Amino acid sequence: MPEHDDVSVIRQWHLKRGWKDVGYHYFIQKDGTVQDGRKLEESGAHCKGENQASVGICLHGRDDFTPEQFATLRRVCNVMCGAFNIDKKDIYPHNYFNKNKTCPNFDVGKVLGD
Repeated sequence: MPEHDDVSVIRQWHLKRGWKDVGYHYFIQKDGTVQDGRKLEESGAHCKGENQASVGICLHGRDDFTPEQFATLRRVCNVMCGAFNIDKKDIYPHNYFNKNKTCPNFDVGKVLGD
């Protein structure tokens, strides 16, 4: 839904749940624009048990992502890998940690080009 294609909408949902801010550090819109969520210095609220040492990235959509979103995701992940000295193979989707989740609903390794 286009009206949800903005981090401010997600932020309001999360604030209504009692969170201190949006749970993600980055939100990628359908056109590939990346929007800032929480500051990187702050723990996210995107993956229970894994928030302290991770960066939360959310792409708008459920199973209909755009090439622009994937290009931005690759760019953001490359920057994060360089900044934190990690390998792309050490980037994990939400469903890796919670088998009851389906997100991100795409193969992260294929998108990132592992």
